[in-house]
Amino acid sequence: MKQDNQISSILSPEVEITGDVKVSGSILIYGKILGKLESQGTVRTAKGSYIKGNIFAKDAQISGKVDGDLTVSGKVTLGNSAYLTGNLNAKVLIIEEGAQFDGVVNMIKKTEISKNNLDNNK
Repeated sequence: MKQDNQISSILSPEVEITGDVKVSGSILIYGKILGKLESQGTVRTAKGSYIKGNIFAKDAQISGKVDGDLTVSGKVTLGNSAYLTGNLNAKVLIIEEGAQFDGVVNMIKKTEISKNNLDNNK
């Protein structure tokens, strides 16, 4: 998995958050989040992590378990230990051998992202 040198937050394995999480930068998750996760940067989930809720991010690298929809404006990588149950919206998708995915993929075109961002800012 490519390293993100700009990680601004790390959630350790001993931490469980119940509620929505909003990060202005990138986040690396080893623990659990039971709620919506929003990041203006990259969301990285480690093997053994768990998120029950929708994820909205610029990019995502999933290696843990996610129960929820994943909406990413850039690239999603489902690592070999990833387990995603939910729909996936992204511009670029990489699925490594061994990843498990149960849902529908919608590949976003650049013009759709711009239009969606304009509609959301009204």
